[in-house]
Order: sequence, then structure tokens, then C-alpha cells
Amino acid sequence: MKAIISLCLTLCLLMGCASIETTRAFNGLRNGDSQIVEHINGNTWGVYLFSCIPLFVPYKEGLVDTDTTVNMVTREARRLNYTKVTDLQSSLRSDPLELTFYILWINSCQVSANACK
Repeated sequence: MKAIISLCLTLCLLMGCASIETTRAFNGLRNGDSQIVEHINGNTWGVYLFSCIPLFVPYKEGLVDTDTTVNMVTREARRLNYTKVTDLQSSLRSDPLELTFYILWINSCQVSANACK
């Protein structure tokens, strides 16, 4: 039992992530009247105690929530010199880690949007 708890805690120390990915690959299709379009996808996730107390979250980004992830996506759009964000969609999940008896949870948020000028 001690080995399982130690393994879980070690894995938790390595967790908490934020990532952002972009693409312009639309196979020649256009998105409305916009000339330049880029799809931006942002993900954040971390480990929470009882799904509400943050233990390990993305350090720079903050908590795993919709506000934080939308902020990441819009910041990336601004960094790439886009002036508008369209089709913004978000998904927020909370799932228990196996073998932790609903004590440790992984909360994740995904936001995607199209950025255009």
C-alpha cells in the first residue's frame, strides 16, 4: 500500500501542464471573409484534492479553469498579431485518478478558437 501511495504522489509531482498549439492547415478552404486564419487550441490540466483544492497546476498559467485557458488562447492570438477570435469553444472536465479512492482528481480545460485579421 505504501508503494502505491508513493507512486501516486511521485506521479502527481510531475503533473500540471499547460500547452498551446496552432495551425494554418485548412487545405485551401477559407473561413468566411477572413483572409488569414489560424486555429488555436489551448489545454490546461492539473491535480486537485477532492476535485476542488489545487495541488499541482500549471505554474505560470494559474488554476485549471475556463478563464485561464481562454486567456492563454487570446494571448497567443494577440502574439500572432490577429485582431479577432471567432468560434470560441471550451470544455471543462474533472475525473478521479484511479486507485486514489476519489481523493485525487485531474481537472482539465480545453479551449479552441479561430483567430483572424
